[in-house]
Amino acid sequence: MRRLLSCLFLCLLPFLAQAVDAPRPKVGLVLSGGAARGLAHIGVLKALEEQGIQIDAIAGTSMGAVIGGLYASGYKIDELEKLALNIDWQQALSDAPPREDVPFRRKQDDRDFLVKQKLSFRDDGSLGLPLGVIQGQNLALLLESMFAHSSNTRDFDKLPIPFRAVATDITTGEKVVFRKGHLPKVIRASMSIPAVFAPVELDGRLLVDGGMTDNIPLDVAREMGVDIAIVVDIGTPLRSRKQLATVVDVLNQSITLMTRRNSEEQLKALQPRDVLIQPPLAAYGVTDFGRAKDMIDAGYRATRALDVRL
Repeated sequence: MRRLLSCLFLCLLPFLAQAVDAPRPKVGLVLSGGAARGLAHIGVLKALEEQGIQIDAIAGTSMGAVIGGLYASGYKIDELEKLALNIDWQQALSDAPPREDVPFRRKQDDRDFLVKQKLSFRDDGSLGLPLGVIQGQNLALLLESMFAHSSNTRDFDKLPIPFRAVATDITTGEKVVFRKGHLPKVIRASMSIPAVFAPVELDGRLLVDGGMTDNIPLDVAREMGVDIAIVVDIGTPLRSRKQLATVVDVLNQSITLMTRRNSEEQLKALQPRDVLIQPPLAAYGVTDFGRAKDMIDAGYRATRALDVRL
């Protein structure tokens, strides 16, 4: 009997060794853009961690690049939640210095003169308008401070989790995928919504929001060699005619229309093993940063409901 068991073990040994040596599938996380709605990505990450899902690569666009970059560079979930809830978003997304730092005379000027945007005249006498309503210096400073711990890392494959960010060359219309560079500036470029934020000049290109060309960068994650993709789609729904009441509404609708087609193309490329997470965010707008906790919770609940198993 002992000899029979020994023979059986020897016969099974190659199969057992093969099972032990079989590599775990490489899992990629794809985080889409959507401005404030992108805070739901934090809830998704929290739920994935609780389910024991290990992420091997991250590709992100716009706010997806912000959250993905922070996580890839080593931020913990509780740190991300604290950032989202405590950042003064109104200050970060404006060009004004903190109110307490403004001299009394300047405060009077701000009260007396309602037109804040600086205009100028070119040499030929034509009116010179800025490239964006917000130049973004406060946002740039915020990103520099958040990524200070990884400021010396120029190769994004050397981050704790390999990372890619997507931007768009506004001159050529080409998608630009960053795997190297100064991480805060790359992410600033990825989230430069046209006309809202001034474009970013980088590597000889004039760059705007990556959502214009690839809002759900599934193809970028595939190029990183992932076997399974977890795709988080926080796409903004189209507004009805009655909801288009201001110039901001029209601008947001225009951006949604531009990102809609490339997002649908990427979703068509999902494979059977991939996981699609679409948090219920219809009640939240792209500027609802004050509702961060609710959006994080929506991302968390949507992911837990799927009970992701890879």
